[in-house]
Amino acid sequence: MVHNEKKNILLTVFEGTSSELLLNGFRDFPVLVLPNDKVKDSELLLGMLSETHFDYVLSFGQRPNIKDKVHIETNARDGDLRLDTVFNCERLRMLFEQNGIPAKLSHNAGTSFCNKLYWNGLKYIEEHELETKMVFIHVPFGRNISDIELFKNRIFETIRIFMQN
Repeated sequence: MVHNEKKNILLTVFEGTSSELLLNGFRDFPVLVLPNDKVKDSELLLGMLSETHFDYVLSFGQRPNIKDKVHIETNARDGDLRLDTVFNCERLRMLFEQNGIPAKLSHNAGTSFCNKLYWNGLKYIEEHELETKMVFIHVPFGRNISDIELFKNRIFETIRIFMQN
């Protein structure tokens, strides 16, 4: 017998960024809008993780210098320390590609808000031995997306397909 259990997923975006623009209107899963404050962003995420079991957390942020593609971050860093995600990044990369969004596995989540949130999320998951899988996905700045609605629809479809399997 096959069990098709609905997965509990949390999406996070940063307020006022292209990540919020792209995930605005996504109703399949809850979207946590973060206020662009390194301390409060992590507090909000960790609060959600402590209150609700999530199978997956997909966090989205924007990265300059990419156009019409996404970067899937494989790890977060704190100085010389590194935490790797257990999320199946390669599968997600392939699904983005199949849905018309070029995707690259990246090993540099940045040095600011994105990396800090990712680090704190991965650390919390590890320390509390949660089964939650977290990944951070960088999207282009709005001006670097040729067709916002098409890009948005392709992101939605990629997430839906990933969660079905």
